[in-house]
Formats: sequence, C-alpha cells, structure tokens
Amino acid sequence: MPFRTLLAVQAQVLPEAYRTEEAFRERVHGLLSPLKGTPAPRLAAFPELFGLPLLLHLEGEFAWGELLKNPLLPWRRARRAYAVLHRVMAEAARRFGAYLLAGSLLSPPYEEELARGLFSRSPLFQNLALFYNPEGRLLAQVPKMERTPPERWLKGGRFGPHLVETQAGRVGILICLDGFFERHLARLDALGAEVLLQPSANPAPWDRPWPPDPERTEEEAWLTSARERLWGRENLRLLLNPMLNGRILGLTFEGRSGIYAPGKDLALAQSPVGDAALLHFP
Repeated sequence: MPFRTLLAVQAQVLPEAYRTEEAFRERVHGLLSPLKGTPAPRLAAFPELFGLPLLLHLEGEFAWGELLKNPLLPWRRARRAYAVLHRVMAEAARRFGAYLLAGSLLSPPYEEELARGLFSRSPLFQNLALFYNPEGRLLAQVPKMERTPPERWLKGGRFGPHLVETQAGRVGILICLDGFFERHLARLDALGAEVLLQPSANPAPWDRPWPPDPERTEEEAWLTSARERLWGRENLRLLLNPMLNGRILGLTFEGRSGIYAPGKDLALAQSPVGDAALLHFP
C-alpha cells in the first residue's frame, strides 16, 4: 500500500521548547497535529538538527565554562538528549500512526541491548537522523555522510541504512548536503527508493547571492535543484525537504520547506522563517 499522506514539517527553533521533556513533547505533538484525521499510511519528516537544542537546553543551559572541570559533560548531555528525542518521537509515531523521521541531532550513535540498556559503541559524535514506524519502533539511525565546514569535527557516516523498506514503500533518507551528491541519489534510486526524505538546516541567508552563481539567489538555486533532482529517475518520484529556521550556536538558519515531484512543487512553504506544515496526498 503506498503512502496516502505526506507531511513535511518546517520548524523554528524555540529554546523554551527544549528545556524539559514535557515541553519538547508538547512541541512535537503540536507540529504533527495536521496529521489528525488524514488517511493512512502516513509519512512525516522533521528538519535536520531539530533535536540539537536538546543538547544545549535540556535540564539547564549548556555550561561551556564547565568543560574544563567536567570534560565528559558533552557525552552526558548527549545521552540525555538522545534518550528524550528517542522516547518522544517513538511516542509521537504511535500517537499519530505515522512513519516518522525525527530530524537529526548531534550525538554518538546509540544502541539498545536487554542487559546493558542504552549504550554507545563509539564516543564520536555524528549528525544522526532517526526513523520510526507507526508502532514506535526505531527502524534506522541514519548518519550524515557529507559534512559542511562547521561539521568537520563530526565523524562522517558511510552509506547505510539510508534506504528503509516499509509496508507503504521504499524510503530513502539523505541529510541536507548528502542529497546534493549525485552518487548518493543514484544509489538510492538504483536500490528502489520511491520517496526521498532530505531533512535540511541551511545556515545561509535565503536571499543572498548564491556563491557559485551570484546571478541567482540561495533560494532560486535551492528550489531549482529540488525540482530537477528527480528528473529521469527509475524509482524516485517524491522528495520531502523539511527545513529548520532560527538560531543555534551563533548560526542563523533559513529555508522554505517543500514537497516535490519531478519538475514541480507539490507543496511549498510561504516563508523561509517560522513554522509550516506541508501536507500532500499522493
């Protein structure tokens, strides 16, 4: 059965929504509320770095001055942030009966085992996207492979599990910059991906001249690429590009979220800032 409801969530960073687990749960459920009453199967996606502010604000602000006294502080906070994101998003997937991409966060990759509980096999941080089924099961932890200059301190991921076969179709997941590399797109298409999720967080003014071609703006280049990337594919037919906006760690993010078919917009946010819920019924 193919997906009958698609939702791309554009989200603004609101620090107060990350200070407690309950505040974060309320924020997530509010952003997913447009799914109520829509036909199943449902597929919803949050933006890249949607979970990062949990690392910075959960249970008190990140105390940079404490790093010399407590060098393990980032790992302890990352573990708490991952646990809250995982718990809240699994609940949300069940509540709304949706396949759900939780956006991403910066964290070591975690695993669960009956005797050990939640644990990490590596101390290295990655940009990780989490993907759930409607029963709240974590189907995939997807690492970002291509890193922007501010992400060079992160460990880059390798391909896999960037393709997830669900009961409603094959879903490909590429985080932001990954989705602009033809080798990654071609591989997913060859493997049979039908829907591409590309959660993004673009730290550049939306109206600036695009550096490779100053005759175009950042927006013109971004949207043109989104419309053209599906042309001539064997299997890829739909692209969901949810985008983050707001400020994190001194960086300002802007971007108009969209849902695309080859050569056209199916849904496009009106503004590059603020929340937006883009619904499409294939």
